[in-house]
Amino acid sequence: MSFHQFFKSRLNAFHPYVGRIFSQIVSLGFKVPLIKRIIAASITFLILILNGIPASAASETDELPKCVVVTHCVRVNWEVRDIEASFNKAVEVVANTPRTKIVEQTDSYIHAEAKTKSRRYTDDLLLKVLPEKGVIQVRSESRVGIGDMGVNQKRVDDLAYRLSRLKTSD
Repeated sequence: MSFHQFFKSRLNAFHPYVGRIFSQIVSLGFKVPLIKRIIAASITFLILILNGIPASAASETDELPKCVVVTHCVRVNWEVRDIEASFNKAVEVVANTPRTKIVEQTDSYIHAEAKTKSRRYTDDLLLKVLPEKGVIQVRSESRVGIGDMGVNQKRVDDLAYRLSRLKTSD
């Protein structure tokens, strides 16, 4: 694996758009003077450093990140009465969802990777408890592409439906 491929994969893991920008800069080759390529690469690195990691909630009071590209991301707030019980049920529902694997879990946050049905793209599903607001935040975002053909909204709606069915059966 070349340095370019390795670096592009690391940037794509961070955010797909930053990886694309880097690829476009490298593909310019000798058409653009070296100083312009250095400036463009510097801007890419500044974006990378200043944005931080987009799909994480570092502390207990942080909200989930807002959707930057709304055509492939959904973020909703679910107001609940018993936040702890609701979150535990949501974790159970996510754990039993086909093609979904929980990769990180705390008592107030989960990060799951969900594979799409048709092409097996990996999407991120995040749930975060905000006890001071009585809210569970849910965020689903595609890792690649600009649009998701409604997959993320459908995933969140399905999760809400399955959670409501679980609550009524108890």
